[in-house]
Amino acid sequence: MSNFTELSQVNLAPGENAAFLIRWRGRQEGPYSAELIEEKLSANEIGLLHEILHNGQWITIRDFLTGQESALRVQRQAREEQESRDRDEADRQAREMETQQRAAAVAEEKRRNDLLEATLHAPITMPVAIKPHRGGLILTYALIGLFVCFPFSIGAWSMGSNDLREMDAGLMDPSGRSLTSSGRSVGMLGSILWIAGILIFFLSDLNK
Repeated sequence: MSNFTELSQVNLAPGENAAFLIRWRGRQEGPYSAELIEEKLSANEIGLLHEILHNGQWITIRDFLTGQESALRVQRQAREEQESRDRDEADRQAREMETQQRAAAVAEEKRRNDLLEATLHAPITMPVAIKPHRGGLILTYALIGLFVCFPFSIGAWSMGSNDLREMDAGLMDPSGRSLTSSGRSVGMLGSILWIAGILIFFLSDLNK
């Protein structure tokens, strides 16, 4: 019997060797190793009807081998089922990972598309040129208007008011705010004084 050694190792720990007692018609022999029993079976020194002590009971070698074959089939079936479960679990994890990677790729693609769309539709902001201030000119006009020519006062008043608004809007250099404000004030004063003088002149002329 060529597979006795293999079958005798079923349910034994790795590296563990079994020894068996053999009995025939009441005469006990052994203990024999599995290899020696296999040799005796091959040499027809013992037969399948010889009894072997297994788990405290005497059973024929044939019944012993039949039981070991059944146990081996159970072990193989359990191992195959476990391997199948392991493969299924590995496949499931691989599918989950693939799904996650695909979802991540879709999310990244969407993010890039959204960024590109936002970039394409973003308003183009052109840099605003800052005008140089005219504070010195306005103050000069205001002084000329105050002492020499009335229209310069009106001009200084109007220019000063306009330039101050542009400074508030960030369109003109604000460093000239003080000169511009002073020029506007002097222009306003000159305009008022000139208008008052003209009115007084006409009223006095009418009273003559």
